[in-house]
Amino acid sequence: MSGPDNISKVERLRLRDGGRCWLCNEPMQFNAPPNSAKAPTLEHLVAQCHEGPSTLANLVLCHPRCNRLLADKPLAQKIKMREKRRRKAWEASLRTTAER
Repeated sequence: MSGPDNISKVERLRLRDGGRCWLCNEPMQFNAPPNSAKAPTLEHLVAQCHEGPSTLANLVLCHPRCNRLLADKPLAQKIKMREKRRRKAWEASLRTTAER
């Protein structure tokens, strides 16, 4: 992703992906103190210990807790975790709609 050099990686990722956590899809608070619950952190999809680069293509934004849950797991496992969480949220929204 190209852009002016004065735009931080966090801002570039926010513009690319929106303002939600990659894992839980809950909103980020970009003005929150670092490492607070809703603050953005950089997550490497392919972990650095698995030789993942620090390029924008390999980075996403996550809440600190979500980042710790993803840790250095393989990418396929991270994607499964994300899909499971998204499926649970979708099912919960269906139940809520059906109860109305």
